[in-house]
Amino acid sequence: MKVQYLEVVTPEVDVVCATYAQLYNVKFSGADVNLGGARTAKLSNGGVIGIRAPLRETEEPTVRHYTLVEDIQSAVNAA
Repeated sequence: MKVQYLEVVTPEVDVVCATYAQLYNVKFSGADVNLGGARTAKLSNGGVIGIRAPLRETEEPTVRHYTLVEDIQSAVNAA
């Protein structure tokens, strides 16, 4: 199982980007409107990390991972 996209939702986007950039030696893009304003960086394992602010007042800070599966239809059927 591989984490293809790691999404971090935080009100402190710049601070978290700086921390991850230092920890993982990556460079973050500017805000991508197609990803809710997330700033993204490619990871050495081929995955991507996206850090964005909450999209609405009620959205809590969180971390979500999206895993890469070999067969999406089988994964959906098994869920």
